[in-house]
Amino acid sequence: MNLPRRKLVVEDLTLGHWSRRSESFSVACDGLGFDVAENEFVAIVGPSGCGKTTFLTALAGLVPVSSGRLELNGKQIEGPAPDRSLVFQQASLFPWRNVVANIEFGLKAQKRLDAHGRARVAELVELVGLAGKEDTYPRELSGGMSQRVNLARALATDPDLLLLDEPFSALDAQTRELMQEELTRIWQADSAGSGKTAVFVTHDVPEAVFLADRVAVFSSGPAHLVEMVDIDLPRPRSRETKKSPEFQSLHDYILGLVMNQIQPGRRAIDHDSNAPAVG
Repeated sequence: MNLPRRKLVVEDLTLGHWSRRSESFSVACDGLGFDVAENEFVAIVGPSGCGKTTFLTALAGLVPVSSGRLELNGKQIEGPAPDRSLVFQQASLFPWRNVVANIEFGLKAQKRLDAHGRARVAELVELVGLAGKEDTYPRELSGGMSQRVNLARALATDPDLLLLDEPFSALDAQTRELMQEELTRIWQADSAGSGKTAVFVTHDVPEAVFLADRVAVFSSGPAHLVEMVDIDLPRPRSRETKKSPEFQSLHDYILGLVMNQIQPGRRAIDHDSNAPAVG
């Protein structure tokens, strides 16, 4: 049987921050370990402040590795590089650039804005549902449209690893639901041609279950892996997926794991799918 190639290797990883004020090192992740396969979508959940975002920024090369392995395509991550793109909570678009110019930015910075690059941008405008908005400026876009531009900008450079840090957390509930569906559509459509691998950090357990192939549950800080949960839900997924007993069972199980980290010893209980998100 042909097993998927290991794209990302995390082994006995320690991450943290040095405080000049206290002259001490604060550990964010300790002994963290798991793999991500090529073309796999992994979501990360866990208690607030457990180290999820620190881990994601380390993947982006913005936080140094204290010890352990953090490898992409067999090479240790030692800093930012074009093989990774990070999508933040806020779209952070350039207000003086229109939609196309914002999407082109990474390609232009890498001196790759040739005919092929412009064709890629045009393809992405269609893919993220912004056809007809090419000349629109950020002030004229809704929050959901701004994040579509943000996602297209991240995809434009054709990264090996797409990193998403709660990209829908600032959106209203209805737009968030829509963007979850759109992300699954965009990721599936683009991964068919480009082999995208994605790591997605979220506080929202239903969002993680809906989007991911596997969900990594982090412990309370400093983070280690509690469990990697397989999400055996067929694709493509839609809002009807969230009504299925299989979805509800996975949601309750993962929420129970997270709650056990917040309140040690607590047993997993039944939860409504509209319960407040944790993690």
